[in-house]
Amino acid sequence: MNGLDSMLTVSYTEATGPLRSMDAAVLSWLTVGHTSLLGFAAAAVCLAVGFGVFLGAWPRVFLALAMLLVFAGWVVFQNFAGIYTGAATDVGTGPILILLACAFWPTHRARRRDEAAAEAASPVSADPGGTRGPAGR
Repeated sequence: MNGLDSMLTVSYTEATGPLRSMDAAVLSWLTVGHTSLLGFAAAAVCLAVGFGVFLGAWPRVFLALAMLLVFAGWVVFQNFAGIYTGAATDVGTGPILILLACAFWPTHRARRRDEAAAEAASPVSADPGGTRGPAGR
């Protein structure tokens, strides 16, 4: 049994109510042989999020995807870090990783600063009418 199956089995035995049925459904899906598929899909999404944010291509979309992935993992695989079992010692990594993603969220001020820097670096003159020439200074 690999790590994910054993982690879900422990979560299943300690879970309460709806979390127990959710864990049973996930366990039955994984034991059919989808463990590798889940691992590859999670790795692909994590790589896409990392490169998307690093390269600046749609950072808000990729950060939102990262927060959704972290929240889903926190609920499904960690059962809210076992808070409802009465044996939890912390809230797990889910909320902290979501807070970290929020720290990387781009602001409007940064976008305006980037646009102003791009405009200043453009070779086209900012004087569209041509009223300022060498003699107009």
